[in-house]
Amino acid sequence: MDRLKYAYRDQPEKALALVERWAKQEIEGCKILSTTGITLYTPDGLKNYNALWTRDYTYMIEYAGEYIPLEDILACNEYLLEHAREGDCWLPDRVYANGTTAYAAGDMPQGMENLDNNSFIVIAMDCALNRMEPEGAKELFVKWEKVIMTALDSLPKDENGLIWNDPQCPHSPYGFTDCIQKTGSLMKESLLLWRAYRIMAKWQSKFNLPSDVSVKAAKKIENVLVDMFKNDDGMFNAATVDCKQTDVWGSCYAVSIGFPMPEKLKASIADYLAANYEGLVQFGQLRHTAPGTCWEKLLLPVKQGEYQNGAYWATPTSWFIDALYDYYPDLARTTLEDIITYFENMGIFECINGSYQKLNHYVVSATNILPSARKLLKNKI
Repeated sequence: MDRLKYAYRDQPEKALALVERWAKQEIEGCKILSTTGITLYTPDGLKNYNALWTRDYTYMIEYAGEYIPLEDILACNEYLLEHAREGDCWLPDRVYANGTTAYAAGDMPQGMENLDNNSFIVIAMDCALNRMEPEGAKELFVKWEKVIMTALDSLPKDENGLIWNDPQCPHSPYGFTDCIQKTGSLMKESLLLWRAYRIMAKWQSKFNLPSDVSVKAAKKIENVLVDMFKNDDGMFNAATVDCKQTDVWGSCYAVSIGFPMPEKLKASIADYLAANYEGLVQFGQLRHTAPGTCWEKLLLPVKQGEYQNGAYWATPTSWFIDALYDYYPDLARTTLEDIITYFENMGIFECINGSYQKLNHYVVSATNILPSARKLLKNKI
């Protein structure tokens, strides 16, 4: 597919200002008020996903949190935590403005709960605590520590501490694959759990609270994840039973978050991405699976080439750039240039594939490319 012409090669400051403006605008356009007066940050500016979705909101504050007031972050975190399910403290997939709570993807009645939100709330809490004064941060952490640790403990795990999805009774997995029937031990979901336990251990240690459970749980994942999921392509598989196939997003995410792995494996991931670039990327946006493939098993029907089953997304573009940059910096820059050009000329969609464009004004498409834009463009200013 022909590239669009990039207009800012000699004007990196203008390109960066554009990306920052998009993030601000999409965040501003997604806000709604709850019936109790809380500002909720929804996934898009068209009110298609008209609720506070835990993972989308977490991506917003992780990658573009400076555009959201701390008081709003604290209020949204509380709104989600207050709707944790009684008993197992399972976090919502989303909470609507009237307080209606859903724990799994899709319309009512709900299926099995998503396997990512209990980890995402820890990242959201971390974003808030990092902006607070120590005394207030400790008070807030202590208030919610038990709920969060219970939520993490409630997630189904295999004997190695990895997220487990029963093939006979599957949960909806990571929300950006919530239509996909990945079962067995799960890779991307286990990375999120690893991050969550590492964050909990950090704050527990900082506030002189017991951290052994968190430290051991994170280490247990570190000890097995690479060997469990590494495949012959030099990438990671998504799962060990259904959909045991290359997880492009998950492999890039592992590099981006600094998951411990041999340097040789990082290089092999970059080599795979570069060698398969034309089949993986469209206008700087990334598909989930290997070129020419779709997911092998679905929870809900999704046409091949559309949505989570073969379309191209901006959500993981920064992870992709991170995975490429140390080995193929020019290709990383090309990716950023292409996505900026597409956003400027065509729109900021949830996902695309040629003439197929799903949901304009999708917030995390704008917010999630901000780290890469700053990393690559500030070097040129």
